[in-house]
Amino acid sequence: MNIDQLDYKTVKNVLDGISTISTQTAMTLMSSTKMKILTKGTLIETVGEHIKYQFIVINGIIRKYLVNKKGEEFTVDFFTDGCAITPSLLRGIDFISFVNLQVISQEATILFFANNEMESTMQGNKDLELFGYKVMMLDAYKRAEREKILLTSNGSEKLVWFRENYPNLENKIPHYFIASFLGMTPTSLSRIRKHK
Repeated sequence: MNIDQLDYKTVKNVLDGISTISTQTAMTLMSSTKMKILTKGTLIETVGEHIKYQFIVINGIIRKYLVNKKGEEFTVDFFTDGCAITPSLLRGIDFISFVNLQVISQEATILFFANNEMESTMQGNKDLELFGYKVMMLDAYKRAEREKILLTSNGSEKLVWFRENYPNLENKIPHYFIASFLGMTPTSLSRIRKHK
C-alpha cells in the first residue's frame, strides 16, 4: 500500500533521527521517496534481486536473513523504529542482493528511497553524505559487535547483549528468530530465558 500524503517534513524528521539533513535536501529527496505500509511476511528484498532502494523503518520490525543450500534460515539482524536498514553497499555485490528483508511485525511503515537518485543527490550535499556515512558506520559497528559476541560469549551473555541492544524486542517476535540471531538452538534459548 502506498501513502500519497508523504511530505518533506516527514522525510526530514525520519532522517534527522540518524543524522541531521537540511530542509532543501529533504525536499530534493521527495521525488525519489515512497512511504509504504506493509503487512507481516512481506519481503521487501530477496537474494538475487537487483537492489533498487535504501530503506528506513518508521515503525515496525524488519528481519534480515540468509538461507543456506538446505533451505535453513539464519537471522543476521533486526531493524526497528527509526532504523536505517543495511545500506546497499553492505547487502549486495554489484547491486545484487545477497540477503532477504522481511516484515515480521503485524505491519511496518517504511520509507523507500530510490537507490540511484539518492546516490546522485548525495553528490554536492554534505549533509546527505554525512547521513550515508553514519548509516554505513552504524551498520558496520553492529555487525562487528555481533560477530564478537557470537565468537566470545556464552549463551547467557548473548541474551544480555541482545536485551541491551534490541530493547523490548524479545516479547514482540518469535523466539526462534532470536535463537538463530544469537547462534543457538530455540531449546537453548528457552532454557537460558528461564534463568534470566
